[in-house]
Amino acid sequence: MNFINTQLNLHDLPRWETVELQPIHRDYLRVLRIEWMIVSAVIIAIAALLIYLIPPLTASYGWIVLTAGAFLLIGVYRFMVEKTFPYQAYAVRDKDVLHRRGWIVRSVKVCPFNRIQNCSVQSGPIERKHGLASLLIYTAGQGNADMKIPGLLQEEAERLRHFILEKIHTEDEGV
Repeated sequence: MNFINTQLNLHDLPRWETVELQPIHRDYLRVLRIEWMIVSAVIIAIAALLIYLIPPLTASYGWIVLTAGAFLLIGVYRFMVEKTFPYQAYAVRDKDVLHRRGWIVRSVKVCPFNRIQNCSVQSGPIERKHGLASLLIYTAGQGNADMKIPGLLQEEAERLRHFILEKIHTEDEGV
């Protein structure tokens, strides 16, 4: 048996950039905003507690700095939520699943079906209220999901999960 390892022309390889990505559902922005409000309330409560429990902060201008820092953190978090949301998208192709995210640091994960071990659907209470879920895709070697696609309609997430499980099952059988 002769070993053949032919070099490929990089320009002939398919490019993920040509794939038409599906944006995640618009209602997921509401979920992110609700989560932002909860995190903001926690930050404000911690700042207020620190001002109350540390008397030197109220005696000096430390409380102003702490309050300004808390509101700056809250504002930056909100800005990031709003700017990052439009860049989240996904696609399912014949041989793999793609997920793009990030505004400043953009990442695209490509997960081939032959590497997928399992997938599941997850939804927290806020997502469930809006009829949304996240699709988690697991490959071998880790306990955590290798890819998480948030902001899918519950039915769409279940349909994708079923499709992926069928796909990996038929590839395992060699069909």
